[in-house]
Amino acid sequence: MDNFDEKVDEIKLVPAKTAKEMKAICRPEFQKNPSKYYPTKVFEKFGYTRNQCPKCGNFYWRVSEKQDTCGDSPCVGKYTFIGKGTGIGEKGKKITYKDAWDIFEKSLTSTRIPCSTVKRYPVTARWRNDVDFVAAGIYCFQPYCVTGELQPPANPLIQPQFCVRFNDLDNIGLTGRHYSGFVMLGIQSFNYPDKFVFFSEECVEFNLQWLIEGMDVPKDEITLIEDVWSGGGNLGSSIEIFVKGLEVGNMVFTMFKYYPDGKLEELDITVIDVGIGLERIPWLINGTPTSYFDVFQEAYKYLQSKLNIDTHTDVWEKIGPYTCHLNADESEDMQKTWEKVANSIGMNVEDTKKAITPVKELYIILDHTRTAFVTIYDGCLPSNVGGGSNIRNIIRRVFAILKKNNWWEKLGGIEGFTEIFEKHKLDLSQLYGDFLPYKSFDAIIRMEYEKWSNTDSAQKQKLERLFQKTNKLNLNDWIVAIESWGMPPDTISEITGLSQPDNLWYEMDLRKQKLTKPPEQILYKTAHLPETVSLFYNESFSASAFDAKVVDIFADIKNANNRNIVILDQSAFYPTSGGQLHDTGVLTIEKEHYNVLNVEKVGKCVLHILDRPLPNPENSHYIGKIVQGQIDEKRRKILRNHHTATHIIFAACRRVLGPHVWQNGAKKTLENAHLDITHFSSLTKAEEIAIESEANTIVLEGLSIKKSFMDKADAEKEYGFRLYQGGIVPGNSLRVVNIKDTDVEACCGTHCDNTSEVGFIKLLKTHRISDGILRLYYVAGEKSIERLGKETQILSDLQKLWGITQNEIVSTAQCIFTDFKSYKKEAEHQKQKILNFQIKLLSQNQQYKNVFVKTPEKEASIYFSYMGQYAQQMKDLGKGIIFIAESFVFGQFGNNNSFDQAKFLALLQEEEKNAGLNYKKLQNQVSFKEGKKAVKVDNIIQFSFTGVIRYDKIKNYLIQNGLLEALDL
Repeated sequence: MDNFDEKVDEIKLVPAKTAKEMKAICRPEFQKNPSKYYPTKVFEKFGYTRNQCPKCGNFYWRVSEKQDTCGDSPCVGKYTFIGKGTGIGEKGKKITYKDAWDIFEKSLTSTRIPCSTVKRYPVTARWRNDVDFVAAGIYCFQPYCVTGELQPPANPLIQPQFCVRFNDLDNIGLTGRHYSGFVMLGIQSFNYPDKFVFFSEECVEFNLQWLIEGMDVPKDEITLIEDVWSGGGNLGSSIEIFVKGLEVGNMVFTMFKYYPDGKLEELDITVIDVGIGLERIPWLINGTPTSYFDVFQEAYKYLQSKLNIDTHTDVWEKIGPYTCHLNADESEDMQKTWEKVANSIGMNVEDTKKAITPVKELYIILDHTRTAFVTIYDGCLPSNVGGGSNIRNIIRRVFAILKKNNWWEKLGGIEGFTEIFEKHKLDLSQLYGDFLPYKSFDAIIRMEYEKWSNTDSAQKQKLERLFQKTNKLNLNDWIVAIESWGMPPDTISEITGLSQPDNLWYEMDLRKQKLTKPPEQILYKTAHLPETVSLFYNESFSASAFDAKVVDIFADIKNANNRNIVILDQSAFYPTSGGQLHDTGVLTIEKEHYNVLNVEKVGKCVLHILDRPLPNPENSHYIGKIVQGQIDEKRRKILRNHHTATHIIFAACRRVLGPHVWQNGAKKTLENAHLDITHFSSLTKAEEIAIESEANTIVLEGLSIKKSFMDKADAEKEYGFRLYQGGIVPGNSLRVVNIKDTDVEACCGTHCDNTSEVGFIKLLKTHRISDGILRLYYVAGEKSIERLGKETQILSDLQKLWGITQNEIVSTAQCIFTDFKSYKKEAEHQKQKILNFQIKLLSQNQQYKNVFVKTPEKEASIYFSYMGQYAQQMKDLGKGIIFIAESFVFGQFGNNNSFDQAKFLALLQEEEKNAGLNYKKLQNQVSFKEGKKAVKVDNIIQFSFTGVIRYDKIKNYLIQNGLLEALDL
């Protein structure tokens, strides 16, 4: 009855150069030409001179000769600020997380070219299609501000942007400088060909002023290291700022775009991108043993009091300066590094790790829960796919730590655990203001805990089987267990007794970097042509017929280069876009009617694909001619209703389920429409009814639907990033569709003018298409009336068939189904008896060794279910049997050498080639349940094949190979 589109679009990936590989390629060239790539004049202005570090070989700039190394901690040997602080901190003034931001903001907004402060963007990067999360402040403005397609919200600007990265999880809790989620103090400046703001010279000047004047850091404590930065598809030279062994920030001077193959292209627009880790500033100034203590204030107090862990131990005080060495992705041998660090504080490795592990794990919990809070709040649900898999990994890592240490009960179970997020909310509100209520947040966390608890035993068995093969796990095994089975590393270690690989999280992130989405393939070049005016966006244009002028004729590359593609100066035909199917209709060219089969948009132009080629081979014959267009108004109305219904269904989902619901895709066709949303569980029937009811309430309210073009910056400022439910929208303007007090989205589709025009919306079905993603199918308007008519007809047919009234349908169906289950159970029992009788006759008949039987069964489930219990008997007697049906073959042989099963399966496969191979299986072990006990029988062959079976041909083959047809079985 229904034709549902069950397809889930797959994202194709291609190999790509990683950011690290790009840096390695470019570094030698940059070092050879410092005056070309680095701001050497401002260095000299502040009294800095260029030197090469004798330890690492990097080039750096210093004021005093006492800075005999570059200043990076491996070269200095330790963090020299711990226990002392620097600047205003060394003089007795301690600062908080918020103080650090206030001083930075005051300094950068009062420079000779002052910056403006911009609020943080959501960490879930919905305005981009190439990344899941904001990993650096510049991600907020890539690609469109960098390419000039969009003006930045301010220029120059500063921003306290929350960012997430998952490549340093191995280091969190140890080094003091690593976080999965952190606040990047960003400085961005965009220099256009016709407007220069400031670049590298000014950037270094302003950052040194902030440190020297704002923080009172002595100039001779600051070193500046030359480097290369790469990320988000852009690349440029960079200067890293170091103070007393700590990297304070990185100033990136973006000059190039790079492609997956490593090719560089100069940017017309140069960009300043400064990233300063806010978490590091109070740590540096105050000189505390670790930054985590300065950052997690309310959350730290809460967790520390619940778990009663002493974080101010002598070991932590001693080891703090040396934690700079415990960077898993930089150390070549972590065991030797640990030995060196432990020796520095007069302890052995085992005692050192034992002493610091509880505190380290407390900091991991604080870091991971804060990251989970912000990412979920900003619209990313934990799942097994995409960016959501990172969130699930860190949440499960926290659960595993709490379980391992018996901290779950101390914390107060799930209620105590969710309270941590409330404390993070308080801490972050100092920077970002109050967070709006999020009614479904606790439900998401509870669901994650249930999934982790319930899947743990099943995944544990998988891991145990894998580990038993070789008693070891390679790096790929670890990654499969984490990413595919959802197991935290701590749990893997607990089960196997193996230590977690030191570079595990780094390698996982690196693998993801090595794959990227390929550039979109563009078949037709339209850049030289004028933009097609879209008449369907013109509120004053409501007709389905229009006149237009031919701009160009293209050969259809997909259709033997037939010249059947027409480009017009204006068109009322809607091209396939945003999940909505295109219009169809007729183009009349020189009094000849051509059916418009497809409509696509390439660049600025709309391509009309006709049902046949134009007769005149010369394009010039048609260019400039006036043609008449007529769209199929009925088709347009159905698609318009389904598109508008999509907005309404989405709004209903958010109202019923919560603010975590975001659109993850949609499709609007003539038959029905579907919407993919983010949600953490399947919908209950009550939730489905509530969503349908809420959607139709919106329809009945008769709300106005306004469509207007807005400046992108103004639209984002007014409505926020919820605009981008349908994905990214390039350009400086947005078409904003606003359903009064209900839903606001950037959308280019066709929409009704009022919700009442949509008509009744009927939800057809819902199901999970992947972890964390639900698909809802629905119809609207005349299609919903058609659907209701079909359902009414079904009810009428049932009444006639059963001779009952409508009120008796449910009770009658219940009786029929109850009887059916009873008869089915009895039939199953009888089948089992027949099978038992067949095996008994086979075992007793001395003439029968290997036989085949024609069976009337429609599927092989009876044999899969019960033949296992006869396996030992078949093996002991050395007998074999094959059951042949119209659509399957099932066999079991106790003597491996009595029949060539593999050759037989090859024959079946050959026979099936034209019809398509469905399923085949050949196994050497049979398992079955004997009561609650699992029994395995080895060295027995069992196989099955599903497909089109030609009995006579198979019969002849089996007889030729020594099998008997057992007609009496």
